[in-house]
Amino acid sequence: MSHEEAHQPDYGTGQKKLSIYIAGIIVCAALTVISFWAVMSNSFTKSETFAIIYISACIQFLVQVICFLRLNTKTEPGRTNVISFVFTGVILLCIVIGSVWIMSNLSYNLMG
Repeated sequence: MSHEEAHQPDYGTGQKKLSIYIAGIIVCAALTVISFWAVMSNSFTKSETFAIIYISACIQFLVQVICFLRLNTKTEPGRTNVISFVFTGVILLCIVIGSVWIMSNLSYNLMG
């Protein structure tokens, strides 16, 4: 172990490997091309095209979180990072759903 490796803090993200970044770029580019092809080919109905784009976006989100943010549960700091990430998503979901609920309720009460 060299002097530089001994003093690097562990943030729970694991080792940096070029192969992970390259795999992430290739998968994200492929998913983008799939979405673009689904729209440009006009081979699908609107709902099928929307489903392809939505599924592709969700998979691409997971690929970016795993490959580029390098979230994992291999170490204790890594588990803490994942829990913080999930907690942030839950809070954002509550805010968005609550805002939509309030706006629809206001619209209903003001119209009637």
